[in-house]
Amino acid sequence: MNNTKTLRKIVWIKHLSILVKRCLNASILLFLLSICTIANAAWFSSTGQAVIVNGDRERAKSEAIEEAIKQALLFSGASVRSVQHLANGLLTNDHLEIRASGEVNTIELIDEIYEDGVLTVSIRADIFAHDTKCSAADYTKRIATTYFPIAFPAQASDGQIHSFGNALGKRFPRLFNQVTTNLAVSNIEPYALDWMRTNSKMQSQALASKTNTQYVIGAVIKDLSINRARTSGLKFWSSPETSRAFAFELTLFDGASGEPLMSKHYETTAPWDFSYTQSVDVNSDKFWRSNYGKAVDKLVQEAVVDLEQETMCEATKGRILAIANNQLQINLGRNQKVQTGDQLTLFSVKEVQDTFGQTYKQFVLHPTVLVVEQVFAETATLTSIDGSLLANVQANDYVARQ
Repeated sequence: MNNTKTLRKIVWIKHLSILVKRCLNASILLFLLSICTIANAAWFSSTGQAVIVNGDRERAKSEAIEEAIKQALLFSGASVRSVQHLANGLLTNDHLEIRASGEVNTIELIDEIYEDGVLTVSIRADIFAHDTKCSAADYTKRIATTYFPIAFPAQASDGQIHSFGNALGKRFPRLFNQVTTNLAVSNIEPYALDWMRTNSKMQSQALASKTNTQYVIGAVIKDLSINRARTSGLKFWSSPETSRAFAFELTLFDGASGEPLMSKHYETTAPWDFSYTQSVDVNSDKFWRSNYGKAVDKLVQEAVVDLEQETMCEATKGRILAIANNQLQINLGRNQKVQTGDQLTLFSVKEVQDTFGQTYKQFVLHPTVLVVEQVFAETATLTSIDGSLLANVQANDYVARQ
């Protein structure tokens, strides 16, 4: 027995020696480096749940898997852009396993439990959380918006959902928190602005100044039309084939300049589970758990992912609130992930006009770098990194994390 163990040990050492010699080859070394990179990946386990509606287990399974993947990606710090693709792939794959390029190497469906009309799935994911490619992504950027106006109010008559834009506006921060930690909706103004008709530049600047936010979102609901397939008999207005559209246009504005940074149209169609004569409570849990409510949530979250990608490496801007004893108080703090020792750039914004009377924003950089000395929940105290005097600095000037 001992001779056998000794023999195995000798063979193992011999193979190891051969492997080390081969590692002298550059291509083998590169291969080993790739193996080391793979070893740095981490496995994440998570669960997702979905209500089984009208016995549709496949739909519930897809929704539960998507939720589980989203939770795993968010916890790992990876992107959620490909969640729907990954969920669909996992659902249709015969071996309940997929491989994807990029951040997600492998996802496996571990378990699924049906109980009391609710499906719970468990997954395991091999995830590469991407390294932050810019220091600006370290900070949480704040966004303000208003209730969403309905472009064609007559479309809301079916179901009496005229307050749908208000309900969606109130729900907006929750949808953000489920998808991203880099953006936060800090203010929802309790009124609707028609961003397609108003002076959007002036309105976005005013709203950003009022709410101390870096960005402003202007959104308009463009389509709530309904398609009811006519059938005979008593179920004339409650056909199971009834569907309803949901479309909106979203524009992201820079709060300082009022300039649009991103504008995009989003649309979807989903089953409408309510009868023609029914008055639907758009603030109810029943509505948001319906097929239509879930479709709306999903589409809005797609827009949130686009917003995150657009703003991730944009400079995080804060506003100077007060100046005293050569120290600056800014409107960014611990809740925005500011830390003691962070270095920021100081600048002011001025308006200049060209020969045609067109107004432009001019950013004037201050030569002195600022460093964070104290951090509070929503504010922080800064001073010059070299102790020099901070001259010509005024309240409402800006600081930025590049």
